[in-house]
Amino acid sequence: MRRVSAQLETVSGPEEEELIVQGVRFAFRVHQFAGGFDVETMRAFQELRDKVTTCHEQCQNQQQQKASCRSSAC
Repeated sequence: MRRVSAQLETVSGPEEEELIVQGVRFAFRVHQFAGGFDVETMRAFQELRDKVTTCHEQCQNQQQQKASCRSSAC
């Protein structure tokens, strides 16, 4: 999980989405194996949620900048 989280800091776009999916799958498997959520699993899900939120916000900002640039003929 920490590997996926660290790699998310260095990639973007489709690669980032794939790493997020891997992280969620891993966390879910740990949940199933352990028989429930422990503190570490909850922390992993919270980290992923925060990263997804940040990624989503960055993507929206980039799209807005592109649209703004097109309309103002940058």
